[in-house]
Amino acid sequence: MNFIQKEDLNGIRWSWNIFPNSSQEESRLVIPLGCLYSPKREIPTCPELPYPPINCRSCGCILNPYCSIDFNGKTWSCPFCYQRNQFPQSYYGISEQSLPAELIEKFTTVEYLLPPPQQQQQNRIPNVPVFLFLLDLHCPQEELDAMKDAILESFAFLPPQSKICLVTLGTALQIYDLSFTSCPKSFILRGTREYTYDKIQDLLQLRTNILDQQKGDTPTGIHKFFRPISECEFLVSEILEDLKKDPWGNKKGIRPQRCVGTGLQLALMLMARYFGILKLNLGKIEKEEDLLKIKSIGGIGGRIITFLSGPCTKGKGQIVDREFDNPIRSHHDLLKGSAKYTKESFSFYDNLGKIANQIGISVDLFGCSFDQIGCYEMRTLISKTGGKLLITDKFNSDIFKNSFLHLFKNKKQSQQQQQQEEEEEEEIILETGFNGLLEVNTTAELQILGVIGNCEKFSKTGKAKINEKFSVGIGKTNRWKMNTIDPQKNYAFYFSVINDEKNPIQPKKIGLVQFKTISYDSNGRIRVRVTTSGHLFGDFASNSTMLKQSFDQETAAVLVSMLAVERTKTEKTGSVLRWLDKSLIQVCKKFAYFDKTGISSFQLSPYFSYYPQFMYHLRRSHFLNIFGDSPDETTYFSHSLYKENVSNSILMFQPILQSFSMNGQPSPVLLNMGSIQKDNILLLDTFFLVLIHRGKQIKNWIKQGYHEMEEYKDFAAFLELPKQEAQVIMSNRFPYPRFIECDQGSSPARFLLSRLNPSSSSNNQYSEENQNSSLTDDVSFQVFMNHLKKVVCNQN
Repeated sequence: MNFIQKEDLNGIRWSWNIFPNSSQEESRLVIPLGCLYSPKREIPTCPELPYPPINCRSCGCILNPYCSIDFNGKTWSCPFCYQRNQFPQSYYGISEQSLPAELIEKFTTVEYLLPPPQQQQQNRIPNVPVFLFLLDLHCPQEELDAMKDAILESFAFLPPQSKICLVTLGTALQIYDLSFTSCPKSFILRGTREYTYDKIQDLLQLRTNILDQQKGDTPTGIHKFFRPISECEFLVSEILEDLKKDPWGNKKGIRPQRCVGTGLQLALMLMARYFGILKLNLGKIEKEEDLLKIKSIGGIGGRIITFLSGPCTKGKGQIVDREFDNPIRSHHDLLKGSAKYTKESFSFYDNLGKIANQIGISVDLFGCSFDQIGCYEMRTLISKTGGKLLITDKFNSDIFKNSFLHLFKNKKQSQQQQQQEEEEEEEIILETGFNGLLEVNTTAELQILGVIGNCEKFSKTGKAKINEKFSVGIGKTNRWKMNTIDPQKNYAFYFSVINDEKNPIQPKKIGLVQFKTISYDSNGRIRVRVTTSGHLFGDFASNSTMLKQSFDQETAAVLVSMLAVERTKTEKTGSVLRWLDKSLIQVCKKFAYFDKTGISSFQLSPYFSYYPQFMYHLRRSHFLNIFGDSPDETTYFSHSLYKENVSNSILMFQPILQSFSMNGQPSPVLLNMGSIQKDNILLLDTFFLVLIHRGKQIKNWIKQGYHEMEEYKDFAAFLELPKQEAQVIMSNRFPYPRFIECDQGSSPARFLLSRLNPSSSSNNQYSEENQNSSLTDDVSFQVFMNHLKKVVCNQN
């Protein structure tokens, strides 16, 4: 079974599929021991169990196929702490021939489906997801209309019982009363004024207790702003149709007054009140103890979906001055420390993110503007709450519309009635899980270093095996808060071996890691997914072949790329590149063969053959080569990397190039200038961009109209093949990729040339001209490899 097949079974891929038997041996491997795990990945073979899981009474780990079972004594032994546990009476009928699903060897991933908590049912706490739409009115009317159309279309994908709230921002803030159906009714607040939580409750008349039974037909308190979509869809449609561009702030030479920070703060206060929080500290939160003062009474969470067409220019969270003479900060300004508002605004948005995590709310940002919108300062507000981020040029585009609707992707499940003759009832269930919590536990030989991904730290459990001295990403805990989880989200977990080489772990012993994810579905039910991953420990000194065969070079490249991006937050790019080069040299020294004859004898193990290529393209990618990118774009790229699976993450720094020819089947080709031929069509997939490139001969045939002639219908069909493939690629991706069609020699073809291995550099530009050459300062992959071989051989 290959690595991809294992991923399909459990949603997990490891860098090393046999674990080193000591901490010293692990350090000699250079590449970290870790995995990418998707807690909501769709697994067709995963059993859905309608009963609660059985936990170990000592460590809390859940019953799994690695447990030892005493069928006579009706007990089971936990493989994590070796505690013996008694089975409940409902399990007394099990035997070797009749096992429950969670003990069957092939079901290392199971999902428990439980009803909503009794406390929620008794207290009538909202058990449906909540969606607050925060709209920026400072955008052209055409763009605003496209935004409104997308929101209206999204209502068809939402469960009818889910609740929505509508707030607009511009010069002022406007909160709409969705219970008043006679005409649109709203409350207007100044965008430049600071409001306390108590003041907002007084101004908006929110003092009615959420747990009180609503009296009469008119909702009171916070309920007038949050209504089921089945009740208010028509009213919201009328409100959206009447929305116009903000008439204020259209003066020439200055930016509009856009109160983004105050708007997000207000949205968060509305959400807090909806979930029953009576006291909320909006000041700076410096200690975790301050967060614990926020008392939430439950609910399954929701999303604040923000649409922006520019940066915050006034009030809390301000990014830039209103005068266009003062440009928005660049990477150069950040390096010099001359970004005027960055430090204060980052602290403000980071504080909002901490509060959102306590409530269980994610913040999504759809920024459509030719200028920066300030997502660099808002990065932790989005990433740590598990929100989605999109940056593109305009709302009136397929990129925005398809990416936005992807939020509400759902699956229709048929509920079987007790009587077979009754018709099946269909209900809409979103793929997204809400208010999630992921817990990781390991056997005694392993410890958790941390996780890199779009999540936030949560308090650890008592017996968690954690490295307290050294952490990676978000560490020093074994639990993380994930306010929204969908099947596309992945998280990179890093581990280390505890045992010293003086006391190595015995070969053939199994090391276990258990992932437990608790979340709510859109119908308020609790889903508990449990994945137990087991791997042998190996003595690599005596069996190097076993070691090499267990190596997944794609997963390793992604784990290293995330570490590199994480280091750029605290180190200069040059320092990160030197670290990357040093680790690559160490890998080659350990796993390559060469003798005294030097470079000519250098041969890398086939299990590692692609790894240097990955590192070469990573060096040239947007993650480490930020020249020409804005801080917002750099934030966007890293945010996307932190949520994708192995295959998509590799795409971001090493694209896939396919060649279509009339003489054969489509086939992958090298990222090289030589792949451009006059009679082929190339399809480039960089994750963010899908590009179709037609050779000169193909271009000429199209120009002459051969594809419109009946006798050349095969040529017309050939032209459609790459378009069909492109549509398949783009259909299920977030963000929806930019799509370009171009011809050889045209201006858009530069997007392809920039990603290909250069055939010449500026140092040999006076050599014989080649029509497919690219003059660049970058060295080719062949030059890179030759230099790598030389360094490795000379050092030894």
